[in-house]
Amino acid sequence: MLRDMKVIDLSQQLPGPYASMLLHDLGAHVIKVEPTTGDPARELDPPMFDRINRGKKSVVLDLKSPVGQQQLHWLVARSDVVLEGFRPGATSRLSADWATLKEINPSLVYCSLTGFGNSGPHLRTPVHDMNLQSWGDPSVAEHSSGRIGVPWVDLGAGTSAALAIVAAWHRSLTTGTGAFLDIAMMDTAIMWTRVKQPDLGGDGEPTYGVFPTADGVGVVVAILEDHFWLRLCVALGWEDWRHDSSLFSYADRKARPQEIRDRLSESLSRIPVQKVLDLSGEHDLPITVADARNDPRAMEQIEMRGFRESTLVSPVRTSIEREGPPALGADNAAVFEGFTTDA
Repeated sequence: MLRDMKVIDLSQQLPGPYASMLLHDLGAHVIKVEPTTGDPARELDPPMFDRINRGKKSVVLDLKSPVGQQQLHWLVARSDVVLEGFRPGATSRLSADWATLKEINPSLVYCSLTGFGNSGPHLRTPVHDMNLQSWGDPSVAEHSSGRIGVPWVDLGAGTSAALAIVAAWHRSLTTGTGAFLDIAMMDTAIMWTRVKQPDLGGDGEPTYGVFPTADGVGVVVAILEDHFWLRLCVALGWEDWRHDSSLFSYADRKARPQEIRDRLSESLSRIPVQKVLDLSGEHDLPITVADARNDPRAMEQIEMRGFRESTLVSPVRTSIEREGPPALGADNAAVFEGFTTDA
């Protein structure tokens, strides 16, 4: 795996640390460099911090000081990857920019993971996940409840960064040439919503959504394909529609969404949730509970994959053992053994 990769992670909060978590989960050695006050996530969201920084080493460096910069350069000479999430321009003031560090280590992979990338009029605009979610899908802002949901832009950008780092590192091993990676969270937001654009208009999908059962439990129906449509008709006893050729194709059903949704809603409202799940299993349908806590088998599935209580398990499974998150600066002495200043 990545057991020979050494990563210096200068990033904070979520996107960068999530990327280095993925690298660590694949075997990389990650040194988390924090300011004297620590990563803000330690206070803003301690459970999240613990989950995405488990197994890393933590060192405290004052990158505004000459000694702190010397310590960073000493680490860079002995590492393969630098990951940073500063706004463009900040790293040059800290002597931590690509131009400086590639002179120290020509084979270095340098990943800049920022909100808008290293070009454009919003170059230095501060940004969080929701700002960019709404650029990709304007309905996000319209339906915001004031609560933070799943930060998919942060996570997607972090995943892209990890993939790019692995590819660039592999190249550097064979060529000895490093690389500068410009990863923008905005790019993830726009790209993902253009791969599968949100349906912001029209009448919606006829058999796609959450519907209440007879006992008030919501179930998710996600039926698009024609063969699933025919199975749904059999499961719910819709013999008339089962043989109605005017509904055989997705395009035909898409033209009658409200009629189909109304009948689906009425049918499910008369069936208890367990019976709905039984029908789903019997007829091989993509119908599940909306809330996994309402289905013991769903909870069993989640727990069997290692997600017990609030634990975080990597989407990539390996035999590598995991450690807990580091205390702030816990590894300074061990990491900088042998370091001496230029002065």
